[in-house]
Amino acid sequence: MCFTSAHSVWSLSAVGTLEDRPRYNKRVCLDPFPFPELPSDIRARLADTAERLDTHRKSTFARDERVTMTGMYNVVAKLRSGDALTPKERTINELAACGVLRDIHDELDALVAQAYGWPWPMTDAEILDRLVALHDVRVEEESRGIVRWLRPEFQAPGQTVAAPAAELALAMDSPSASVVADAILPWPAEAVEQIGALKRLASAGAVSVDDASERFDGAKREIVARHLETLAILGEVRVLSEEMYGAAAAA
Repeated sequence: MCFTSAHSVWSLSAVGTLEDRPRYNKRVCLDPFPFPELPSDIRARLADTAERLDTHRKSTFARDERVTMTGMYNVVAKLRSGDALTPKERTINELAACGVLRDIHDELDALVAQAYGWPWPMTDAEILDRLVALHDVRVEEESRGIVRWLRPEFQAPGQTVAAPAAELALAMDSPSASVVADAILPWPAEAVEQIGALKRLASAGAVSVDDASERFDGAKREIVARHLETLAILGEVRVLSEEMYGAAAAA
């Protein structure tokens, strides 16, 4: 998943919390979000930049198991604020090239602002004001049957009625490899398949990091813990207690 400043500001203004952390809720964060209309040239540049971001993160995770999504973005936040890094954070910064990650996000934010026709940079308050105003315009348009689909060939083939503005189809939601209770399962080779398998396991019932590690033949506990933490950050599973996860709460 790839969050831009615009979507982060919108989501944090609408989302609830899980313990002391924001929890992403598709119904309030994604469905009403007013996406920009994308000219083909900006769409291509956004796709290329998002792909570079995804590649940077995945290659970092594959290179060193000490780097987590949370740890990496905590360092990025400190690089932006100018706060001093701890020794552990300096190591993560070196391993993950967090300055490069920050720069890719900056490039992505500037492209998104260009797609909206906004000046850049802007404050969070200015971003939110513009998004709320655009949302109100979109609501009025949809009341007249005008829906600005992101992918009309998939979202509404032949339809003209209003519906939610967007849907995300994560690779981790593949219906293949359903979880069989108490079976020892093969550990997928690819990280995205590992994450999908763990999401299905947690969605079927409460599971601890240790239990999940034992359910998959060849799974390393530290990788299982990291994947479950990432799923919790994305709101795809719910933290029940320390190192215990379950199905995401219903929207």
